[in-house]
Amino acid sequence: MIQTKLSLPQNYDPRNAYPLILINDGDLHHFNDFKEKAILVGLLPENRLKDYTPWQAEATRAGAEHFGGQADEYHNELFYKVLPELQSRYSIDTNNIIYGGYSLGGLAAVYSLYRTNIPSAVFSICGSFWYPDFTEYCREHDLIQSQSLIYLQNGQTEGANHSNRLSKAPVFARELHELISEKIPSTYSIFDAYGHHEALDQRYHHFC
Repeated sequence: MIQTKLSLPQNYDPRNAYPLILINDGDLHHFNDFKEKAILVGLLPENRLKDYTPWQAEATRAGAEHFGGQADEYHNELFYKVLPELQSRYSIDTNNIIYGGYSLGGLAAVYSLYRTNIPSAVFSICGSFWYPDFTEYCREHDLIQSQSLIYLQNGQTEGANHSNRLSKAPVFARELHELISEKIPSTYSIFDAYGHHEALDQRYHHFC
């Protein structure tokens, strides 16, 4: 069950149609640059290790919870239940629906490009593209939403303190950026100098 947090522009007028920004993990405070221009909806998943992952995979460290692989179910609820409810209550520009997130939330957003054409723009900040078999999946499948605006941002030193797949996070990220950029040349692809958990305010401000 997806819980939501909502932020309407202070001068919200139902006679106007507003862009809608759907944000995995619900970190609305990073989107202050948009709060008077768009309807912001923070998405709080029941379990992000299940809801943001495209298929099941083993945990990256001993004793941790395994990845549940229920992103399809999550997106079905988001786009065919949560979104219609929002559209029934608020004045939303259906041609300007933006969806994305950070880390696993960014992974889920990019995965949605291969599963639905509903978002008109998708963003991923530090997307977890090291996820097992994800780059292979993207190479072997076509983008359903080939007209989307796409924003991809990763750090050059992500995974530096790991010895497992995460240690190669920048390698997988660059492969993913190149794959999508080849199919959609208008993709905005950027690598910064930071690690996975660093400079989030700066990264979100750059995106905004």
